[in-house]
Amino acid sequence: MPLDPPQTSTSDITWVVNGRYSANSATSFQVHITTEGPSDEDEGDACLQALVDLLTTRFAGVSGTKGYTSYTTRNMTLS
Repeated sequence: MPLDPPQTSTSDITWVVNGRYSANSATSFQVHITTEGPSDEDEGDACLQALVDLLTTRFAGVSGTKGYTSYTTRNMTLS
């Protein structure tokens, strides 16, 4: 059975906030943001920015990232 051409799809979006308790601290934190239901990408972006703004005033080295998960599928076809 031959394979169909691969089809790449983009799936989940992940937003992550990283930081440290203080500049010299060994304690760090990581906050993951997920959306449920019909939430859109803009809502996750806004939440990420709000958390970065809030946490930057209290903790060191705060940064936010946004990532996409993609995967490739191939269907089997009859020969």
